[in-house]
Amino acid sequence: MTKQRARQRTERQARADRDRAARAQRQRPAARRPGARRGRGRTGRVGLRRTRNQRIGISVLTALGIVVIWLLAPTPLAVALSALLLLALPAFVVLTLGRRY
Repeated sequence: MTKQRARQRTERQARADRDRAARAQRQRPAARRPGARRGRGRTGRVGLRRTRNQRIGISVLTALGIVVIWLLAPTPLAVALSALLLLALPAFVVLTLGRRY
């Protein structure tokens, strides 16, 4: 009787080990090829939705606009126009360059 119980316990443990190994194998993510690249979906960062040249262009034109405003307008008007430029900039960028995901 004791030998039979020991054999049944060993079989149960072996079956549980196999099941555990199979479960772990299923849960492990598939290994990607080293050269495989993912698609260009949402990045989670607003700045990375544009190319480097687009981001540089946006920054340079914005800085240029602020410099021109501050050189040509009196201080209270320059503050108002700078705030308006910074508030309208996202809408302007989306309208001119298009929305990118």
